[in-house]
Amino acid sequence: MIDKPFSVNEALRYARHDFLNQLQLIKMNIDLARLDDAKAAIDHYTAEVKEIYALSTLKMPRTCEWLQTANWRFPGFQVQVTSQIDTNSQPTLDAQVHDVLERATVLLHSKLDPFTEQELHIHIVCISSKLKVTFEANGKWEPLAHEFSHAPEVTLNHECKTTKNWRFHIEESKEG
Repeated sequence: MIDKPFSVNEALRYARHDFLNQLQLIKMNIDLARLDDAKAAIDHYTAEVKEIYALSTLKMPRTCEWLQTANWRFPGFQVQVTSQIDTNSQPTLDAQVHDVLERATVLLHSKLDPFTEQELHIHIVCISSKLKVTFEANGKWEPLAHEFSHAPEVTLNHECKTTKNWRFHIEESKEG
């Protein structure tokens, strides 16, 4: 796990490495005459890129950077980001959302079972000036003994917190 922000050079190096891996997978499928698999891989990577472009409309640079680099920073997870963004977000919540994502992922990453596939899905809904970020981890980890603090501007609504699933929502606090 990388604790410091990526330099532009490091981010480009990771991005080129991922891109070459994706091209190799497509080439392998073509070489094996598995054209449907090659097309599916292209569709999958195209959808991922569209999600990255959609994130730029959030106007939340710290959160967007976190989402785009999470796979590299937290190699114990397969990170998937999806979104439904129909309006501009709440840029004033950028630091708070980033902080919650970072704290939750660092806490969970330190407890992962190394022999289990771990998935982290982040889903962002931004409609009618309402922002809701869902954090859902699936896999296996040691019990999470404590909660982490967060800014009063956001509320965490937990749905599930076990040693195999952790799901909560980050929303703007209605208090204050």
